[in-house]
Amino acid sequence: MTVSATFQPSTITSTPGNAAALTLRLHNDATSEEVVKLKALGELAEHTVLQSETIYLEPGESFDVPVIVDVSATLTSGSHTSGIEVSSGNGSRITAEAVIAVEETVAYAVSLLPPRSSSGSSGKHQVVVDNTGNTPMMIEVAAQAVDNRVDIELAAPLVNIDPGKTAKIEMKLHPRARFWNGQPQEHPFTVRVAGSDHQVHELEGVYEQGPRVRPWFGPALAGMLGALLIGTIAWFALLKPAVESIADDRAAVALEEQQTAFDEKVAELEDAAERARQLPLGTPADLRLNAEAAPGGSANESFTVASDRVLSVTDVVFQNPDGAVGRVALLRNGEILLESELANFRDLDLHFVAPFRFDSSDTVEIQLTCETPGPNAAACTAGASIIGFVDQAD
Repeated sequence: MTVSATFQPSTITSTPGNAAALTLRLHNDATSEEVVKLKALGELAEHTVLQSETIYLEPGESFDVPVIVDVSATLTSGSHTSGIEVSSGNGSRITAEAVIAVEETVAYAVSLLPPRSSSGSSGKHQVVVDNTGNTPMMIEVAAQAVDNRVDIELAAPLVNIDPGKTAKIEMKLHPRARFWNGQPQEHPFTVRVAGSDHQVHELEGVYEQGPRVRPWFGPALAGMLGALLIGTIAWFALLKPAVESIADDRAAVALEEQQTAFDEKVAELEDAAERARQLPLGTPADLRLNAEAAPGGSANESFTVASDRVLSVTDVVFQNPDGAVGRVALLRNGEILLESELANFRDLDLHFVAPFRFDSSDTVEIQLTCETPGPNAAACTAGASIIGFVDQAD
């Protein structure tokens, strides 16, 4: 490649949350004009902004392209590589790289949620630690009750937290003695959070232990039993006879309507079956049509009936093996006969009393419209198994 590319400077130091400014120097050693394209590569590609991505270089010309790398507040401290790919019109490529040394920052916040809990069995809290710095943190958590009348259980006394992550340590307070009634009892406690930066934070909380039986439980239970008794008496004395009478009348009418509808449906099926038995269907035959379409596109596959034959289709089975989302349709000479949403099935079988008729030279076709491919698939796939009979044309 006749174009060279180097970073100026090749190494730079940056603090988290600030932008690192680099310069990419291009030089054309050729005797003709060169057009080059620039593309960010590597772990910092998403954080890299180029002032221009296409550069025109005259013979012997040098050109400086400003490159800005946004160093996020949680980017891990240490050395990171920023790469720019330089490609020319003839397909040749080179890569220029610069090293950004990110300084270490330690920052985190601790909190107790909720600061006060109330329960007759056990108090539940969370110690929440947000690592807002750019270096991993080791946090040690300890808790102690002021009155020693509760036992404290910590899910994880020691945790490691990556930059930009949050740790939630579950904590439960179990009272050593429980009581059935009386006034609530408060159990203050202190949570001590020590970080790997040798800083110590103390959080104050309160677990309010209540009685096993709440004061409102007795009146509520008595009211519920009274309402249940009154409702039972009203049911047997007033409502049940009236409901039974109405139900008997409505059941008789419903049965009569259902029987009439059933008789009509049976007559329709028998009539359709008789017509089907009189059709000259011919020799059994089957065929398979498959289609594959990219997301947002469509695809068709078709079969043409021979010029001296007639195809009578009695069964169609649509298949959507990958669980794609879209639509599939069965067409005759471009006219839709059946259409279904792919998301509604993996296999959909359709059977007809009276068949679809495809005359000589007619086209049997499936049409697939793809919205979203199935899991781990790059395209939508669908198929149709078509079963019927072939006979001589009139």
